[in-house]
Amino acid sequence: MKKRSLILQLFIMLFIILQCLITFLAFSTYKYAESVILKEVIQLNTNMLQQIAIRINQELKDVEVLASRIAYDTSIIESLKKSSGGESANKEQLLKIEGIMSGYIWSYRSTAMLIDAHLIDNRGNTYSTSYSMSSNQEADLATFDKALQNGKDSEIFPIKSYFTATGGYNCYFQVARKVEDYISKQNYGVLLLNVNEKLLGDNYIRLTNEEKDFFIVDQNGLIISHRDKDKINEKLNSFVEANSKNKLNNYYLQDDKLFIFQPISDYGWYIVESVSLASAMLPLKKIELFLIAFGILCTLLTGVVLSVVARKIAEPLSLLTNKMTEFNHGNLSIQIQDSTYKEFSEISISFNELIQRVNFLLKENINNERQKRLLELDFLRAQINPHFIYNTLSSIRFYVEMGKNKEAEEMLYHFSKLLRRVLSRADEFVLIRDEVKHLEDYVALQKMRYSNAFLVEFLLDENILNVQIPSFILQPIIENAIFYGLQVNRLIVIKVEAELADHDLYITISDNGIGMSQEKITEIFNKEVQMSRVGILNVHERIRILYGGAYGLTIEQNEPEGTKVILKLRYA
Repeated sequence: MKKRSLILQLFIMLFIILQCLITFLAFSTYKYAESVILKEVIQLNTNMLQQIAIRINQELKDVEVLASRIAYDTSIIESLKKSSGGESANKEQLLKIEGIMSGYIWSYRSTAMLIDAHLIDNRGNTYSTSYSMSSNQEADLATFDKALQNGKDSEIFPIKSYFTATGGYNCYFQVARKVEDYISKQNYGVLLLNVNEKLLGDNYIRLTNEEKDFFIVDQNGLIISHRDKDKINEKLNSFVEANSKNKLNNYYLQDDKLFIFQPISDYGWYIVESVSLASAMLPLKKIELFLIAFGILCTLLTGVVLSVVARKIAEPLSLLTNKMTEFNHGNLSIQIQDSTYKEFSEISISFNELIQRVNFLLKENINNERQKRLLELDFLRAQINPHFIYNTLSSIRFYVEMGKNKEAEEMLYHFSKLLRRVLSRADEFVLIRDEVKHLEDYVALQKMRYSNAFLVEFLLDENILNVQIPSFILQPIIENAIFYGLQVNRLIVIKVEAELADHDLYITISDNGIGMSQEKITEIFNKEVQMSRVGILNVHERIRILYGGAYGLTIEQNEPEGTKVILKLRYA
């Protein structure tokens, strides 16, 4: 089967991943830029609409103030009192009231020509500054009276229209207000101000173009003001739907247009701006072109760089592969020349050191295996020390002769358990709890021989008892502590402790016996001691063979007296 190049596959995958990453980043950047531009457009236009809404709100307030000034004028009130007292309105009174109203209107800034005033007293007399009054005056008056009965001083009514003398028509909204005495609150009629819709349109008409359009609508979406007068009194359904669905946003999208609206605070009206999305998002086109060019450039550069890097990596790896093939065929003398690249130089050095290490370990392994076999044979012989067996059997015979059958039976019980484990082909590693059981049998035998001479304490945590250690490594240490630490008329305490630290297990066997000089400690590690000492060096060498040179056995002088033996084993 034809082999495929892993490096080629890796770099193809890397190229595809990089292209996906570039595409994702470009798409994310595009979307982010789109959202940022949209937010900026919305924010800028919202700020503009807020200014327009403030101006329109002020315009309406000024019209209401104008209506208040006329409705509270004392001269008009006095004239209307005479009429309500039974005197019919004459021409002089008519002209007087109309003149006063005209004076107020013409004093109202530069937009006075857009406002007409009509006052209807309680007897049905009408005082007007123009002829823009609705043809159905009685119906309107009834509507106004009913609206003003709710306690409000004034009310604004929807857009109406009337035909002009030139054949066109004007649109206007009406401000109705009670005409009443300020002190007595006596009602004398209704004042109507017909305000031309142009008063509203002048606030936005200069901003209207092919890309932007403006509407003023009420809360039901009815158009109150627009540059196209034919659209007035129509309903802007999209605004109603958007305003009812989402109260948090002041914009919505429809038919490739962005609609932004802002409330005219005191009147329940809204100024709505319609902006073409194409014009609003025009800066996004430049970003789109830039991202496309950037993506193409990144693709070309990525392909070139990856091909060069692949070739630079493939050549040293090919050399390393060939050398490893030679090594696999048994050539242990091969070497790789140093590379000019740091990474491959380290690989070549490591490979050469590996070859040297393999050659060294092969020789060392042969020697270690030979030494291990000798040590294990010596260790097994130490466990069945003939002197120990002879002394134990002599003690049993002595108890029998003395008639102490119970003691003899107990000693024989512990001795048989000890021999069964020693003479069986036990595992090389055992749990500490099993090793402790073996030691308890051994200690029990020695206590029966040396009554009240020593005490062995196992100070081991429960979690330590389930750790595995090499078998038969603790008995030689305790045996030496018993035989060479005993003192006359003094109880020797031997403590067995263990702890885990940095993935290593430390077992400490300490006693308060006669102790051991530094010269004696050095002698133990320099040569094999007599068999009667049950080889401490044997234990030390066995641990080093199993775990390495960093592990083994150390002997220290215990404070204030005695000896301390520390076994360092690998835990994990």
